[in-house]
Amino acid sequence: MPALTLDRLLSSIGFGSRKEARALVRMGLVELNGEVLEDPFMELAERPANITVNGEEVPTVEKLYVMLHKPVDVECSHNARDHQSVFALLPDRFTAMGIQSVGRLDADSEGLILLSNQGDFIHKIESPKKGFLKRYRVTLARPFTEAQKAELLKGVMLKDERRPVLAREISEERVVLPDGREVDTVVITIGEGLYHQVRRMFAAVGNHVETLTRISVGPLELDATLGKGGWRFLTDEEVAAFL
Repeated sequence: MPALTLDRLLSSIGFGSRKEARALVRMGLVELNGEVLEDPFMELAERPANITVNGEEVPTVEKLYVMLHKPVDVECSHNARDHQSVFALLPDRFTAMGIQSVGRLDADSEGLILLSNQGDFIHKIESPKKGFLKRYRVTLARPFTEAQKAELLKGVMLKDERRPVLAREISEERVVLPDGREVDTVVITIGEGLYHQVRRMFAAVGNHVETLTRISVGPLELDATLGKGGWRFLTDEEVAAFL
């Protein structure tokens, strides 16, 4: 294995090519343990946990596993067409490191999005065979009836789908909105990740989703401390729960 040089380290965590990384060092923008580093070819005895680049302390992880609280009017695409891209909420270097969203949420929805640059992680979560359930909290335009609940639990046919899709679990919660109003919300758990699936399921039983928030994927719940647009790295334990 090649020696871990400073320029190689910087390039591996998204600071451009090795040539571009060397330029950062020569401009005096790279520090380690409070010391400005001047030699881009210096060999590191071990990979440091963090390094400071242009005044920002940066973790040196190469494998990205990220949780993000997606706001509405944000698209899960590198080539967003009508709204801001979700990747604009992350450091630019993550894009250079090949980060992708694990599944998607439409622009009208918010909540938990996972992102990674590790193909095996993405595949395992997206694969229907793994059976990772997804849970959503929705507010509805009309009262939610027991008949609608029973129909969703039994299964409904959606346009262009070959077989019925069903809710794995349904419950109701009372939520206080930021303006102080209390509303009844429905929490629905599904096993698939079809296009606009939750909205289409409620439409199929005669209701309409007004707001939709994804609150969990598999064993992982949206971190309540993350504001809209906020993100954090997954812990080793959270990653292991999927892998």
